[in-house]
Amino acid sequence: ASKRAPSRIEPGPDGSLPLSYPIMVQPVLDRNCVQCHGGDHPKGPGGKAILLTGEPEGRYTKSYNALVERVSYAAWGRGEFPAGNCEPLAMPDFFGARGSALMKMLDEGHHNVELSPEEHERLVTWMDANALFYGTFNHADQERQQRGERIAGPDLE
Repeated sequence: ASKRAPSRIEPGPDGSLPLSYPIMVQPVLDRNCVQCHGGDHPKGPGGKAILLTGEPEGRYTKSYNALVERVSYAAWGRGEFPAGNCEPLAMPDFFGARGSALMKMLDEGHHNVELSPEEHERLVTWMDANALFYGTFNHADQERQQRGERIAGPDLE
């Protein structure tokens, strides 16, 4: 790296500042996944339905609740690594897209799904941002983000 000019910093994908799962991730799912993982009879492994629609479900959406468990994200817990998810002891490639079962499935090929480079970047950015849904702690702004609306940004940065 010292033998070349510094890389130019490029802005992240739409929905990455402030982070917004409905803006950054849901459009990718709508284009590539909802045709099989939506509607009255969504598909899933072993007959377990996986809904990837943007409909609200609790504080998040159906797609977020279905996908977040397939991404290794940092959350302090008890116990030994990896079951305890203790970050100071984590190994390389454990968290984010590189440690994600979801990304592994997509990279190995999932039926006829072919993500564009931009769509791939959106999913990787979401996973590498700790698989967050909201880009703010402000509850009113979170409600707007859950509806897919844009917000100005978090109160504090």
